Amino acid sequence: MRFRQHPLSRLAICVAAVGLAMSAAGPAFSAPSAPGPPSAPPLMGVEVVKTTRSVPDYEKVRIFCPDGKVAISGGAEATATHSGYDSVALVSSYAEPYRDTTLWVASARNFAGQPSTVTAWAICAWKPSGYEVVQAPLSQVPVDQPVTVPCPAGKVALGGGGEIQGDRSSLTKSYPAAFNSAKQPTQWVVAGTKSANTTVGVVASAMCADPITDVTWSTGRATSNSPAGGFLVCPDGRQVVGGGASASGLGSVLISSKPGLKSEGARSDGWWAQAGSLYEPLTADVYVTCATR
Repeated sequence: MRFRQHPLSRLAICVAAVGLAMSAAGPAFSAPSAPGPPSAPPLMGVEVVKTTRSVPDYEKVRIFCPDGKVAISGGAEATATHSGYDSVALVSSYAEPYRDTTLWVASARNFAGQPSTVTAWAICAWKPSGYEVVQAPLSQVPVDQPVTVPCPAGKVALGGGGEIQGDRSSLTKSYPAAFNSAKQPTQWVVAGTKSANTTVGVVASAMCADPITDVTWSTGRATSNSPAGGFLVCPDGRQVVGGGASASGLGSVLISSKPGLKSEGARSDGWWAQAGSLYEPLTADVYVTCATR
């Protein structure tokens, strides 16, 4: 079964109207709250910036954080008119240090042979204590084998991302892992695939910092026919400060892993993820991290 890709404007309207957007066959889910560690100050000056461009396959779209701020997380989405959910996929979504700030980078590919509309989001804040971008060197691994980036001892992952390299490559996973006793992740995991079922190049990175007061992570799962995914909300009016996604199933790829904002019409801040495949069913795991405004 093939499904046609909705334009970005229709997707935004859907999220605004429903608040909790899910794939048609998937159940709704919402994020439970959990206490955060009291050992470091809260995030300050959080703001979300984004940019959208129509680009050919693998061309990178970049969005800079405002001067003096750094990316604590970020996301991306790829769409293309008249293209199926099995043809469009993200290739990269990650942070790069740049002078006294950071930028978020995103790219995509489209098997339908036409440009994709790629949107990159950066979630920025004043530099937290102990902040650093940790990047693993390029790894050649079997398709969809996870590559893990650990934060230095005592630090937690605020966000992360990666790039998949190779012919007709696609991003399948970018999510937090190895949660500590305070329920904050200490690692970031990235995986990808490509057309030839051999090995794939993976570059993975994590934005690490000292543990942050009042930051909580939650996760939910949707399993359905293509596309699969949903919108995982922050509880009690909290703001979204990060998130991730993981697509599982034969031929599955990530189409979207991005913040959703109440200021842009969603019922609440949260994290939106969507996965597609020519084969069905498939599973999309969605992760969101939230903080007090």
